[in-house]
Amino acid sequence: MALNRPAPTLDTASTTTHGAHLSRSLGVGGNVLITLSGISPASSVFILGGAALAGYGTGVFWGFLLAGVISILIAVCYAELASRHPIAGGDYSLVSRVLGPAAGAAVFFIGLVSLPLIVAIFALGVADYLGVAIAGLDPLATALIVIALAVVTACFNIRTNAWVTGAFLFVEMAALALLALLGFVHVERPITDLLDPQALDAATGGLAPLGIAGLVLAVTQGIFSYNGYGGAVYFAEETKDARRAIAKAVLWSAGITVLAELVPLTAILMGADSLEDLFGAALPVESFLSANAGEAVSVVVLVAIALAIVNAIIAIALQSGRLLFAAARDRALPAAIARPLAVVSARTKMPVAATIVMGVLALAACFIPFDVLLNATGSTLAFSYGFIALAAFVVRRRGATDAAASADRDATAVASARTGGYRMPLWPLPPAIALLSIGAIFVIGILDPAQWLSLGIAFGIVGAGFAYYALYLRRSPAALHLLHGDDDEEFSA
Repeated sequence: MALNRPAPTLDTASTTTHGAHLSRSLGVGGNVLITLSGISPASSVFILGGAALAGYGTGVFWGFLLAGVISILIAVCYAELASRHPIAGGDYSLVSRVLGPAAGAAVFFIGLVSLPLIVAIFALGVADYLGVAIAGLDPLATALIVIALAVVTACFNIRTNAWVTGAFLFVEMAALALLALLGFVHVERPITDLLDPQALDAATGGLAPLGIAGLVLAVTQGIFSYNGYGGAVYFAEETKDARRAIAKAVLWSAGITVLAELVPLTAILMGADSLEDLFGAALPVESFLSANAGEAVSVVVLVAIALAIVNAIIAIALQSGRLLFAAARDRALPAAIARPLAVVSARTKMPVAATIVMGVLALAACFIPFDVLLNATGSTLAFSYGFIALAAFVVRRRGATDAAASADRDATAVASARTGGYRMPLWPLPPAIALLSIGAIFVIGILDPAQWLSLGIAFGIVGAGFAYYALYLRRSPAALHLLHGDDDEEFSA
């Protein structure tokens, strides 16, 4: 079905919005501040890094180093895709416009389910860290209050959120700098000792070589710990000169995250008095901090980690609101639901209704058993990255086809749209290597019975997305933006 709409003005794509009126007021720095806040490197080091130290020992060094390489490869995929399609909505918007609406619906379902659940997981952990300063906090009540406050904050204008999250981010980066300093000024072993992966043997209490399977799991933990740099894409329509700036924001966020997590973890491994005691501790990072900085400093840092978690919840609330807003604006939802969710506040220029709805889902998720939350989010990341890498693998061929098809309409405008954006080096190697790495993660997961429930839930979510496309979107003439959107669609008003 042909669409009758005026030809878009492509040469102003980097300074206009996609149909709605989000406030294009962020620079690269503001975008990076919000994106890094959603990643929360400090809480990743204390929670995920600590769990990795306990499970994989010195294998964390190689695991997080290799995970950093894979994360940078995926980041360049995000950067090129976002440079071509600088639209709010994150993975959903990128995948639907490159791989089509069926894959886009699957990715939308991943985000719709996983983002509120991740917020709930973070919020339920806040009391554990605030408890060192405020005794007797109830985890559920604390989580509900934190989410409510975070959603209210996320409804303020985007520049206010950049300042708020930036202030919190400064505190958590200071905590990571302290960890690195404590490790490097008290070096107990050279970095070469970390090149031979060893983990704690529960039977003997000593160190034993870490096998390949353990090392792959350490890589997987690292990838999950670094996750979130693609969040910069959610704010594409609120970032100035988006075609260039979003690619920079993604790459800066990925690079800073890898360094901010790998450096302190390496410092801990080099500076710990005893690796056996470190790996055997219930909370390895907290144990190292207490032993080297004292109890008083540890309390201050743990409170800072609680603030970092709150900061991450605000940032993820911002992202999840834009996911739902983008899908509503694309008419990928029934009209009665989409109409209010696609509204942008005239005062704050924010998708308030969509943000509140996702916040309500996060509040409801707090009542789900914690182990179910973990299993429901554990394997969805691999699917998301797989879709992004596949899209980056095919985007240039499709881009060339679209450009040729559009040349007879406006050759000058098409050329303008195709220049000035980011093009990854050595294409197609980055997406190809990323796809192979993600495939290896799936194979390891299938071979590990402990991962079957998580994988099964992830397959179910993706399958539900494809079913939604087949049963509703494909049959819905109202879903014009998603079903018939070509490469010009993101530039139309």
